[in-house]
Amino acid sequence: MFGKNQNMETGDSGVDTIVGPSVSVEGNFKGDGNIIIEGEVRGSLKTKGYLKASEGSVIVANVVAADAEIAGQLSGNIKVKNTLDVKATAVIQGDIEAAVINVAGGAIINGNLKMKSETGEKSNNQEEGENK
Repeated sequence: MFGKNQNMETGDSGVDTIVGPSVSVEGNFKGDGNIIIEGEVRGSLKTKGYLKASEGSVIVANVVAADAEIAGQLSGNIKVKNTLDVKATAVIQGDIEAAVINVAGGAIINGNLKMKSETGEKSNNQEEGENK
């Protein structure tokens, strides 16, 4: 995951789609690759890759991604298979579901948080078995 973030910064990751700061997209946005949002997206947003929503971005959509970094505004629910990084400038109005979430100080989140961890569930079951 950290490799992806570093590659996104240096441009080596093969970003498939960039929504620039002056671009507004409305509708169902779906892709398999990495996406950078600097402008506005309204509707739904799904990718099997990495999503980066920059500081000036505005997303009014339900979002699904493998990994994501949110630094802008998001109004809608977000479901991330792996890791969600919420930057200090982020404002999220909606429910979050992720395996791992990192939240920087200053970020604003208004919604419910659900974290799934298969290893945590296995660990609990093992502990129960050891107590018997």
